[in-house]
Parts: sequence; C-alpha cells; structure tokens
Amino acid sequence: MSGRENRPRRLLRSMFVLIGLAAVTAAAVRWLDGFLVAISVFMLTVAVTTLAFQLYKWWRPEYNDPLRYGHPDEPQLPGVVLVPMRHEEAVVEETLRRLAGLNHPEYWVVPIVDHRDDPVTADIAHAIAREFPSRVLVCSYPESTDVHNKPIGLNAAVQLLQEMGIVYEWIGIADAEDLFHPDLLRWVDYRFRLTGAGIVQCGVQLMNFAADSTHVPPRTGHFRRVRRWFAAQTSAWWRAANVLEYYKWFQSRLKLQAAAQVMPLGGNTVFFRREFLDALRQRYGMWWDEECLTEDCKIGILASVLKFKVDVVYVDQMVTREETPASLRAFLKQRVRWMQGFIHVFFEFDWLRLPTGAQRVLAVYVLGFQFFQAFTGVFAPIALILALTHKSPIAIALLATLPLALSVLSVVLDVVLLRQFGQVFGQRPKLRDYLGLVLGAYPYQLVLSLAAVWAVTRYALGRNTWVKTHHAGSHLTSPAAVPRQARETSPFIGKARVRTWPR
Repeated sequence: MSGRENRPRRLLRSMFVLIGLAAVTAAAVRWLDGFLVAISVFMLTVAVTTLAFQLYKWWRPEYNDPLRYGHPDEPQLPGVVLVPMRHEEAVVEETLRRLAGLNHPEYWVVPIVDHRDDPVTADIAHAIAREFPSRVLVCSYPESTDVHNKPIGLNAAVQLLQEMGIVYEWIGIADAEDLFHPDLLRWVDYRFRLTGAGIVQCGVQLMNFAADSTHVPPRTGHFRRVRRWFAAQTSAWWRAANVLEYYKWFQSRLKLQAAAQVMPLGGNTVFFRREFLDALRQRYGMWWDEECLTEDCKIGILASVLKFKVDVVYVDQMVTREETPASLRAFLKQRVRWMQGFIHVFFEFDWLRLPTGAQRVLAVYVLGFQFFQAFTGVFAPIALILALTHKSPIAIALLATLPLALSVLSVVLDVVLLRQFGQVFGQRPKLRDYLGLVLGAYPYQLVLSLAAVWAVTRYALGRNTWVKTHHAGSHLTSPAAVPRQARETSPFIGKARVRTWPR
C-alpha cells in the first residue's frame, strides 16, 4: 500500500493519540484530586496484578515439579525447525551445528537467509547444509521484496516446504543465537501427543546478567583498564532486570495466561502443529502476519480465537539460552518494536472474538499495557511536580503511596529471584549485580516508559519498519551460560543417567 493510501489511517492514529492526551490533561487540571485518586487506584491495580502474574507459579505447588511434564517415549512426529537469519555471522555456524545434532530421528533445520543483503551469513548456512545434507535445508528470503522482517521469511520457508513435498507434523521457530537443549524436540514431540495441543511453548532464558568488559571497546591513556571495567559496569546495570523479566515471564506468567487461554507467544522455542497452521491459513489467508512487528503475539491471540490449546512447559535445565541485547540502546529499540507490535494487535481487535468476557478483559490488559507505560512516561514529571507542590487530603496521599510500596516489594522479590537464578544456572551474582538491580529499578521502568512513548508515536505516524536486534554470541562462550550437565531434574533423564551438553 502506498504512502498516500496510508495517509488517512495515519491521520486517524495521530488524532487518537492527541485526543487521548488532551482528554487526560483536561481531566487532570479540572479535577486534580479526583484524578489523583483514579490514577492511584489504577496504578495499584497494575502493581497487584503484576505481582500476581509473577507469583502465580509459587501459588500452585504442582507447577514447581519438573517431573509433572512426564517422561517422553520415542519420537513419532516428523518436524521442521525454522531459523530466520540476517547478518548473523557471529552465531550462525554455532547455532546450526547445535540444531543439526538434536536428539530426534526425523526433523529438518531450515535457515532462512537473504543472499543479496547478507551473503556472508548465507555462505555459512550453505556450508553447514553441505556438511549435513539430510538435516539442513537452506531457504532463500524472497527477492521480490526489499522489506526485511521475520514473518516474511517464515512464510517463505513454509511455502518452500510445501513445494518440496517435505513431510512434517510440527514446525518450530528458533532465533539465530538460540541454544536448544539436545532433548528439546523429543520433549515437544511427546507433549504434542500427550496433550493434543495445537501449540507447545517452551521456556527461553537470557543468561548474561553480569557485566562483561570484553564487549567494551578498549580505552587508551591513563587507567585504561580501570576505565574499561567501569564502563562495563555502568553499561550493564539493566541486564539483571532484563534477565529476570524472562525468568518470571516464561516460568510463571505464561502459565497463568495459558490457563486463561489468552496467549501472546514467545518469538522462539515455540512449536506449531500442522493442523493449527492449516486452520490459520484457511481462515486468515496466511500463516504469519507480514505487517505485524510481533507476529508471535498475534498468532497466539488467534490460537485462542480458534480455540487451539497452548501447552506451556518450563524446566530450568531444558530452557533455550539466549543473550540480552548488546547495549541499552539496542534494548530500547527492541522494546519499541515489541510494544508497537502489541499496539498493532490491539487495534486489529481480533481479541473481541475471544469466547468469554474474562478472556477479553485479560487481552485488553496484556495488549494495552503499553498505553499505561506510555502514560507513566509522559506524566512522571507532572507527578513529581504535584508531589512537591500540591497538598492533597491525607487519605488521597496514603492511597498514592500504596503503588510505591508494592513496587518496593517487587524489587525485593527480584533480589530473591536473582539469587535463585544464579543457583539454578550455575552463576553467582555479585554485589554490583544486586546494586544494579535495586538502584536501577526505577531507571529501568523509565526506559520502558520511554520505549512505550516511542512505540505509540511510531504507531500513530504509521512507521512500521523492522529494527533488528544484533547478536554477539556472548552466551555461547560463557562457561556458566551452558551447564555441563543436566541432571535428574530433567524429565528425560533418569537418576542414574547424566546427559552432557555438546560444546
């Protein structure tokens, strides 16, 4: 669609944002105390529900048993793992070699590469395909478009599978830097047959919460080593919070949303039965929406609309390992893309077709949360001024402090979870990591609010370009990131058996 054809839609988006801001500002000026009460109640609701999502796993003791997922038998379902890759020369070889050696008898690994835009990654992928001709099949990114995004590549890969007549019962998605556990596909195969689910979402975990000076450019002059170390510490304060977001999202929050059947899926380590993809194509004319920046979120909502079950499984030793974005700037851009994608899904209103009112309310909360974060970013300076200048009744002042108290409780919970994360994954958080988590709690929320404001602005202006997250492969070289052994806590491993991760 041309830019001229998009102009009315862009104007409507801009008017929506401006009218909303004007209405909220007018209400705040006209009824200040009432506005403070409404905002305090709303923020209190958000704080309570956020804690509820984070603690859901611990409310239900059965969710803490890693053996609850069963003991997989021999795999029976052939499948395919799609790996979109663009400018991934730092990680492509390691990732494809690991994916080619997984413990499943019948599956294909399909790297999706752009030969014109990224010949280096394409050459490496073809070299691995020649080394594993019965396992790795290279798919070319469509040359008919100059637009680069993940869903276009995924759709091209599925089309290639159909044209080649490749037999598959499920399709999985991996990112270019992902570390799959060797037994992951056996697990997925078993869960599909055991639960009858249309989608199996497995756990994903960022690993590098600690500062790493090797990724900081060398300094020159006096005290260059000290300055480089200090730069590493100050540039990594946000990583622990980012790591814990994944930790809480995949092992707790997704379980609650799966129970409610409102699921914005993760972008990788998610597996789809062919029956679901066929139903999706038949009803909507496509597999993944090529206009959506969060195709995983949209396809999860559509799965709930089509009443396909989503099976969420999380076992610490089996999670897919990834790395945080390379810098705070890259993290901000990644969040802008995610938030804008959620806004896109919200305004498509597919969630209105969810079966129950409770599901629709949860969908509004999940998809519309970006507006709350944008609101807090815009009104944070105003709130600070009001706190210093406006005298509210005591009851209103006390009500306004409750969200802050819950935020402090959330930070304490994060400190406990960081220690638990270190014990589970064989890493020992240092004092600087805890300090970064505590002192950076509020700045981290400000970054998210900035990302939300940016996302709302981009959506209002109709800017839908895809910003790629660069992968350096830091999680591939860290000894702590890849445990040497996955012991009896794995549902595939008996007490007398120890599986060693490949290196």
